[in-house]
This record gives sequence, C-alpha cells and structure tokens, in this order.
Amino acid sequence: MRRLHRLLGLVLVLPLVLWIATGLLFHVKHRYGEAYEKLSVPSERAVDWSTARIAPAEVIARGLANPPLQLAIHPSGRLAYFGALENTPKAIDAATGEPIEPATDDIARGWIAAALSSSPNAARYGDEVGHEDATANSGSTGTLDPVFVLHTRGGKTVSLDRVTGAIRQTGDLNDFIDATYKAHYLQWTPWEPVNIALVLLSIPIVLLLAFTGLRMAFRKS
Repeated sequence: MRRLHRLLGLVLVLPLVLWIATGLLFHVKHRYGEAYEKLSVPSERAVDWSTARIAPAEVIARGLANPPLQLAIHPSGRLAYFGALENTPKAIDAATGEPIEPATDDIARGWIAAALSSSPNAARYGDEVGHEDATANSGSTGTLDPVFVLHTRGGKTVSLDRVTGAIRQTGDLNDFIDATYKAHYLQWTPWEPVNIALVLLSIPIVLLLAFTGLRMAFRKS
C-alpha cells in the first residue's frame, strides 16, 4: 500500500505543482490589466451628437451603404455611420453624408500613437519594429475590414481597423497567460481528445492517491 501510494505521488507531483503555481498566478493576476487593456483613440473634444444630421434612411437611399448601420465616433472626431456595401466596409460622415476614406499607414500610426500615449502601460510597448496589412471581422461594419498591424519592440502587436479606427492589442504576455490556463486545465497537447484523456486518467489517480493515504492513516491510528 505504501509503495503504491508513493508511486501515485510521484506520478502526480508535477501536475499538482503546476496546478498550484498556475492557480496562484490566476489569483494574483500579475500584469493582467496590461495584457487585456482596451485601447482607443482619445477624443480631442466633446462629441456633439446633434451634428449627425443625415438620417440612416438617407444613407441607405443614396446607395452609400446597406442596413444595418451603426452610428459611432470616428477617430477623426466626426460622427460616422459604419456599415457595408456589397461586402465592402464603409464609413459615412453623419453630418455631410460623404464617405470617409480608410486610414492610410501614416494616419493609422498617428491614431495608434495617440491611443498608446493615454495608456498607463505606454512604456512597455516600445518602438515600432515592423508592420503588415491584414483583415479582421468587424462588429461595426458586419464584414471583413482592412487592418493595419503594428509590431513593437516590447513584444506587442497593435491592430487598427482602417475603416472604424477600432484598436486591439495582444502580445507575448497574452501568450504566456493563455499558456498558463492551458497548463492548469491539462490542455498539454494540441489534440483535444488527448487532453480529455489526460483529465479522465488523472481523476482515478487522484482518488486512488487519497484512498491509499487515508487507509494508511487509519491503519497507523
């Protein structure tokens, strides 16, 4: 019994230590605020919603975009309708009804710089080390939007929607946190059936370890 208990303990020592360590990280949440902070282009002035003189029906009637439309603040400070026309994302100035062109690289960089300047973690981003073009699903336009993706020296990746100006960020810190979650929940392989098998295998081993420990304790007493 003692030998079996010792063997089970050796089998479980690594998963248990890993589980305790990752659980401690989840409790402390060190740098979680930085990892999941939301970035946005700060508005230079208060938005006057009364400037949205163009009705959504007029935008649709002009053939500028298809319904549904979303009225929101554009990074340029204007109010804009976001939507799509034949699967092409559109931003329409809500005051004039004129289309707003997608941001160029320089404008996108300026918007990202403005967003980072208002972040308490700005110093951790560092300088730009590269950029690329991409596309991403947008909840504002309902379609794939062109995205300017900027990589920084601090291991961060900042993505800016050229049409809506929405900004997302991720990086090495997010990858580390995701890895700790996978380790904690025994998602040790890229194959879900194998991970499920690990969980199912660990349950009887833990129960058997507890049973043998209790049996030896009662025998000793």
